[in-house]
Amino acid sequence: MRDSRPRALVRLTFANPASLVYLGMVTAAALPMVFASATADSSFAAVWMLLITAPTSTLLLLPDFADGDSGLATGYFLAALALSALLQSFLLGLVYRGLRGKPARQARTIT
Repeated sequence: MRDSRPRALVRLTFANPASLVYLGMVTAAALPMVFASATADSSFAAVWMLLITAPTSTLLLLPDFADGDSGLATGYFLAALALSALLQSFLLGLVYRGLRGKPARQARTIT
């Protein structure tokens, strides 16, 4: 049975050891951001998250659409971090599959 494209994307993003370790690190780095509102000093809460998602999050955070502490700026910041973590997890899944030597299944072409 051949996997469908959405299922293959999900398997590459979430169902391999490299991606799971990376997403675990992202989750551990996100915990201080979740609990930062309960503490008085929340200035460095997002630093680890930015460092872990660095290559893609810096590209996604280059356009500064909203200034200040508005809801739009916070939402864009969090969405950029989540998207960069998922993108990097997918890329790690591709690298893991490539290093394991299991090529993707090709669809049969009927001529």
